[in-house]
Amino acid sequence: MRTGMLAALTLALSFNATATAQVEFKPYASSDGRYKIVFPGAVKSDTVTTKADKTDVKVMIDSVELLGGTSFLVSYVDVPEEVAKKPAAMRLDKVRDANKGPDGKVLEEKELTLGLEKFPASDVLIEKSGVYLRNRIVIAGNRLYQVMVTGSKETVTSPSADRFLASFEVTK
Repeated sequence: MRTGMLAALTLALSFNATATAQVEFKPYASSDGRYKIVFPGAVKSDTVTTKADKTDVKVMIDSVELLGGTSFLVSYVDVPEEVAKKPAAMRLDKVRDANKGPDGKVLEEKELTLGLEKFPASDVLIEKSGVYLRNRIVIAGNRLYQVMVTGSKETVTSPSADRFLASFEVTK
């Protein structure tokens, strides 16, 4: 699946470390997305269409943009069955590589499982053109989630970013 568009969207946003210290995180639940998380403000929802292999898929994006372009984002997409049948590690790597692009660099990567269901996941820190992307990629059946924070390295590794990523939970 091509997620380069999402990477371009998130990497294009600049991030201001002081902005996250001045906001209040509030619980957010997406019944359609089947997840919950704490977002630092009012959530804006968008839908974009991209390709997964040769099939058009709708990517749902919930995000909060703060002062200075600060952004927290959760995206999810239901991939076609033929994509969902592929090994999780291969799918996680493909998403990581699409976000990194040809000129980005993976600085850190950690495999993990999420929730009682032990969904396959990975945490990735990418640097691309002086902007940092911290991304938790989660596979829950045929649904792919990306939980992202962008900006300076200090900000994307801050306690606020940690709180955002750690609060993500797949629901039913």
